[in-house]
Amino acid sequence: SCFFDEPAAMRALCVVLCLGHASALALGSMRPPHLRSSMHSVHMSLFGDMMQGLIKLQAGSYDQAAVKAKLDNQIKRKPCVMYSLSTCPFCAKAKDQLSSMGTMYTVIELDEEEEGMAMKAELAGITGQTSCPQVFAGGQFLGGCNDGGIGGILPLAKSGKLENILIQAGALSKTQRI
Repeated sequence: SCFFDEPAAMRALCVVLCLGHASALALGSMRPPHLRSSMHSVHMSLFGDMMQGLIKLQAGSYDQAAVKAKLDNQIKRKPCVMYSLSTCPFCAKAKDQLSSMGTMYTVIELDEEEEGMAMKAELAGITGQTSCPQVFAGGQFLGGCNDGGIGGILPLAKSGKLENILIQAGALSKTQRI
């Protein structure tokens, strides 16, 4: 029988990611000033890479190409789609905002889908974001509740930009607005 030592795999992943970023930090000081990235972006990249790696580990074994193709199809074909977690308060806020506008959108609860963790892992590769919600309209990544993508659902709504984005995507019409 095959034995998978998950804690050891997690430690190995962390070591590989940390060594890769440690060498980037060391070599970064040797680059000309106009090519150096800020320490903040290196730390954020390290954290993001670690989170993406952990999510891939949690997803286990799956057909990456098939899951990515399924996501690409949903994102491209649905006027508005939200990848959500059923117990997430930020997801609930984003749903409330879209619903209050009368938006026609599809919600995919990743914690209720058979391939949910695999979908979340592949979404992280598409958006660079590991948290939920992740909202797309007209194939464009709008972000989460408060940030990401082109700003996030609540900031886009507050600025007045969300309505036009949803109308252009076919997820909202001026006449159906509640």
